[in-house]
Amino acid sequence: IQRALDNAVAAQLAATPALAVPDITVLTVLGDPGDGHFMGPNLGMTANGSVSGYIHLNFWPYPENLARLEATAVHELNHNLRYSPGGVVWDPATVTVGEQIVSEGLADAFARQLYGDDLGYARIGVPHLHDDAVFAKVVSGLEITGMRNFTAWVHGDETAARYGGTPVGLPTGAGYAAGNR
Repeated sequence: IQRALDNAVAAQLAATPALAVPDITVLTVLGDPGDGHFMGPNLGMTANGSVSGYIHLNFWPYPENLARLEATAVHELNHNLRYSPGGVVWDPATVTVGEQIVSEGLADAFARQLYGDDLGYARIGVPHLHDDAVFAKVVSGLEITGMRNFTAWVHGDETAARYGGTPVGLPTGAGYAAGNR
């Protein structure tokens, strides 16, 4: 993971030499195989790079997840750098669904740049990459504001329901798929 992040930072700096890169701490956690939501809709992988300088990788060592671990770390690094001080400002109260959809697409594009199409897409979005109905539904919600309203639009109804959000009629990973279009 360290080598992957070092190479990814080098690629980012080559494209954006003035980019401020924080020291990055990575927390890798073996996920709970007894958690049906984690192992089911999330395919045994969740990750977060939203806190400047920190990346969290929570996974179950399925072969598909192990193969994508570096690409997933690079995806999260892209978020980390984009929203670190000096980058895009993320205000949880006013940010739009569209901003997160764009962010997921950019992070996947960066992972694909370094790891190719087979590993670079976030797994949860792959089933819906070419689904026009899912894309149209996500696009209809791009102007929705407030992070508290995002879960169904980005992660899908099952995740929204699990965390107390309102389902909107979208499958798991819909926002990732739309962001890649």
